[in-house]
Amino acid sequence: MSEYIHPNDFKNWLDAQSGERGALEFFSNRPQTLYWTFCRAGGHCRFLFKEFPLGSQYKADFVILNSYSGVWEVMFIEMEPVDDKVFTQQGVPSKRLAGAIKQVDDWAEYFDMHKSQVRSELVRWAKSKDLLGYSSTDVISNMSGDYLADPESYLKESFHIVVGRRDNISRASHKRKATYTSKHGIEIVSYDRIKDLVDIRYQNSEPWIREQS
Repeated sequence: MSEYIHPNDFKNWLDAQSGERGALEFFSNRPQTLYWTFCRAGGHCRFLFKEFPLGSQYKADFVILNSYSGVWEVMFIEMEPVDDKVFTQQGVPSKRLAGAIKQVDDWAEYFDMHKSQVRSELVRWAKSKDLLGYSSTDVISNMSGDYLADPESYLKESFHIVVGRRDNISRASHKRKATYTSKHGIEIVSYDRIKDLVDIRYQNSEPWIREQS
């Protein structure tokens, strides 16, 4: 399947969504939109996994593995409902967002305590369960010669929650949302961040049509 999607089709899809299961299915089929949203500059090695396990208790909706200049970035992504209000009128996280924050905190704790095990799983999944198809699965190494399996190679983790729509978040709540990155180590973004990428990347359909022909 081509990664191309017309921006209007993506907007219509977003407007029609209720809950998070549709998002999991959509981005499983078009993982490139998720990758380029979080990795605008790209990387030497690029992988994306769906429902990546953290032990037997936890499972991340999506994980992006991206490498550049000697660093392996590991981005853990939780997808929450497109139509969630994100914050209540009192300015506190919605029930769904509060649950997602707790879940991501558990992921972060597990990653800190079992980094070597997570590394081994990342290597295994990069060889067999990548959804992008951008990078070779034979040897998981970047252009700097850093092998993911090497315990000395640097893993840089980050945690992200995708939830709600931009227009449903007040200005005060936007400011509050931004503090979760600096104070809590979690980036909270709306689905409109992905829409912005789709609008820019696929604004001209001609190159994508040529690629398919």
